[in-house]
Amino acid sequence: MAPRHWLMLSCVVGLSGCGPQESSLPEVADPGGTVAALAQQGTVQLNLLYVHGVKGCQGQRERAEGSLDELDAAINAALPARIAAYEAAHPGTTVVVRSARANLYTAPASAHHPSDSTNPLNMDDWEAGDPGCSASRQGAPCTTAYEWRYRLAREIERRFPSDAKNVLLVGHSTGGRVALEVAANVGVDGVGTQDWGVQGRIAGVVSIQGMVDSLGTSKYNVVGAASFVTTCKNGEVILGYGDSCAPGNGWCEYAGNVGGFPAADWVARNKHALMLTSWASCSPSLWTGYSDGSLPFDAQGSGLAVGLGMTPAAGKTWRPSHGIKYGSFCHGTITDPSASGHAQAVTAARDRILDWVFARATGVASSGSLSTSLSIAYNASTPTYAIGTGCPAGKGDEGLQVVGVCKHPGYFDGDDHAIAASELTLTDGPNCTGAFKWTQRHDSGNKHAATFWWKTQSLPEEQGLLATLPAD
Repeated sequence: MAPRHWLMLSCVVGLSGCGPQESSLPEVADPGGTVAALAQQGTVQLNLLYVHGVKGCQGQRERAEGSLDELDAAINAALPARIAAYEAAHPGTTVVVRSARANLYTAPASAHHPSDSTNPLNMDDWEAGDPGCSASRQGAPCTTAYEWRYRLAREIERRFPSDAKNVLLVGHSTGGRVALEVAANVGVDGVGTQDWGVQGRIAGVVSIQGMVDSLGTSKYNVVGAASFVTTCKNGEVILGYGDSCAPGNGWCEYAGNVGGFPAADWVARNKHALMLTSWASCSPSLWTGYSDGSLPFDAQGSGLAVGLGMTPAAGKTWRPSHGIKYGSFCHGTITDPSASGHAQAVTAARDRILDWVFARATGVASSGSLSTSLSIAYNASTPTYAIGTGCPAGKGDEGLQVVGVCKHPGYFDGDDHAIAASELTLTDGPNCTGAFKWTQRHDSGNKHAATFWWKTQSLPEEQGLLATLPAD
């Protein structure tokens, strides 16, 4: 599809708080001060490229660019009002935006493919060690992971002119992971080991229910006795993805054995990243615990993603989840017009993306975890823990987030549980620092230990992503 017409946009919208179990919007504890707007002059361009997820059937692969067409249309419809407000607030600035949708199955292919699989549509079938290839790991030429990355880079070049910059990649599922990987120049040996030739043109990445982490680790409990990769290669993964055709064996290796968290953290640290996550009651589901049916909740966002929540974990305990929960949606809801909640998913994603671009591109300044040294009695409190190490250069304070797990060991004392927001007292400090304490108010008969995870947040002095981009 050819790039769409040029548009104008803008708006300034704030973000509100959330509880500890589901990070819906960033929780701001008395954020300190206001930040100044950048004196932009000239034309600022933004190029949106929508990137689909995995497709099992050949016909779906041929039409993959339509996966996020409703989101594309919804954002385009909202752009004129956003432009008018932004340009009114930034005299002398003109904003031009265009969008396109990638199809990595039909995109220009690399010269590397197994000798027994020459059809470019079958890139998901390319396993490490296939005939005619020297690849021993996913990510090397002649494998599915390499081909997804190579073709996305070529789609960026093909969909936008050579002088077009400030590309914002918006990817769903596998599209979210590959967008982060290309932005971070991920090769077979990790971040920064393969120059895809487009890193300098990428302003940021939005992942929507992204397959960011590797799914084959023991951290995630796939339903059934077999591992994720074995289950996937046996075709059983189609139950979770709601597809009538199984994904290829190479994609199963890519999904199960290759992790995107380092790439996501690199993008969050060096560019801009928005990781939208979700879980819901979805049947069938590939996973125990919180998931969207296809992906575990906490596989959708890395540690430097804005947003902090909790999710059930093996051993009757809880662990942190990262990213902003944009609603309770199953994996394919945003791409399937016939799915219940489709319109709500599109609207929720649209609003979060535009608010991030034009109003508040919040980032993580610092993060960490700590545990109590003693068990805490009923109505007693922990010491006040000081957190944070200062804002990054050019950024201001945007509050803090804290979640925790209360530990209930043993068969008769009950299971661990996420700590309620009402038991946490957060105090924002200056320059991306702060403090918190926990008051144990829920068990009058026992003392409990706890572990906490925290993030301090920063905001560009220009606030939205758009205002950080240079004008021509």
